[in-house]
Amino acid sequence: MLNVIEFRKRVSRSTASGVLRPAATMDADISELASRITGLQSQAKGEIGNAILMLDLAAQHAREIAARISDTTARKNFDEHISMIERLLQLAREMAFKL
Repeated sequence: MLNVIEFRKRVSRSTASGVLRPAATMDADISELASRITGLQSQAKGEIGNAILMLDLAAQHAREIAARISDTTARKNFDEHISMIERLLQLAREMAFKL
């Protein structure tokens, strides 16, 4: 057991060396971090919303492409894939709303 650390000696050295900061500084740091986290969360929500809008636009274009497919079997398969994508987009919208 050569790697045993005596925590009491470690704690007394770290507090003696001035590691503890004033409470006001710690509160300011915590409020700054909370503000940054809130800003990042808001930014992430906006980016998720934009991504969903872009995917929705792509699905609309895919519907327009599907209308031009002359092979009925191919068009049916394509429409089924688009329908699945639209259902997943709706689920993504609902989940994004809950953020």
